[in-house]
Amino acid sequence: HPYWYARVLGIYHMETWLDDGLGGQPAKHHLEFLWVRWLAPLKNHQSGMKHARLPKVAFVDESDPDAFGFLDPSQVIRGAHLIPVFASKRGESSLRYGKSLARPGGELDDWEEFYVGIFVDRDMFMRYTDLGIGH
Repeated sequence: HPYWYARVLGIYHMETWLDDGLGGQPAKHHLEFLWVRWLAPLKNHQSGMKHARLPKVAFVDESDPDAFGFLDPSQVIRGAHLIPVFASKRGESSLRYGKSLARPGGELDDWEEFYVGIFVDRDMFMRYTDLGIGH
């Protein structure tokens, strides 16, 4: 699958001092970053134009050291529409039951799987096909 998906949990910035490692004076830098919860494509799900199915993703299990992370906002291509797979129900297979900073609005569990909405606009649709680079 060509893309990574994440739920943005927080948007942050900070002022920090960075040392160049050459003995010079530390320089002040403004850093912006996102705190994210990663989603991964389902391995046993075939999608795309040949299969006439939307891509399907699920949250990375909390026991994985890379389930959460920080990301430079400049690495984000664009937002994506994630559609809950209602047949998969809600559960806690990736994050234990209960309130968490990783869940918006005080939710206690998550949808188990999501479809990636590739038809949001023509640019997004073209990114998922071999028909062109989008408009």
